[in-house]
Amino acid sequence: MNTSALRQAVPAPGRPLVYRMAAPSRADTPRIARDWVVSVLRAAGYRELEERARLCASEVVTNAYRHTDSPEIAVEVVLGDRRVTVHVYDCAPERRPQGVSPGLLDTRGRGLGLVVACADDWAAVSRGDCVKVVWFGFVAGRGSEARGAGRRPRPGWGGGAGEGAGQQGRM
Repeated sequence: MNTSALRQAVPAPGRPLVYRMAAPSRADTPRIARDWVVSVLRAAGYRELEERARLCASEVVTNAYRHTDSPEIAVEVVLGDRRVTVHVYDCAPERRPQGVSPGLLDTRGRGLGLVVACADDWAAVSRGDCVKVVWFGFVAGRGSEARGAGRRPRPGWGGGAGEGAGQQGRM
C-alpha cells in the first residue's frame, strides 16, 4: 500500500493549506460540497465556522447548479492562520449573481442575502472567458457580534479589493 497520500501536509510558514474537490453539476452536488467543506473545517480545528460555512457553501453551490449550464462545479477551501476562504468555481462567467430583494412569499432569491449575512466577506469574479468564482471568507475567532463590523465595501459583484486578482484578502 502506498501511504504517501496519507502523510500530513505541512505548509511552509505563512502559506495556507488548500483543499480542492470537483463534482458533476447535479442536484446532489450542493449537499456533497457542503458536507465536504464542513469535514475540512472540522479536521482543521475550525469548528466555530462550520455552520456558517455549511450554509454559505450550500447556497453558492446551489446557485452554480441551478443558474448555470456548467458541467462541473469545483470547490476550494483555503485555510490560513486565522482565515478560511471557500471558492466555488463554475464555467459560466456571464451568469453573475444577482442581488435581488425577494418578496415576502417568494421561495427563491434569498441565497446571496444569507451569504452576506453569514460570511465576513465575499465576491463573485470572472476569470477569463470560461470561469467564474464566487468566494466567501471567515475570520476565525471573530464572534457573531462582530460579524460584518469590519467588512470592506463590495465594488462590482461584491468583495474587497484584490480578490478579483486572485489574492486572498485580509480583514
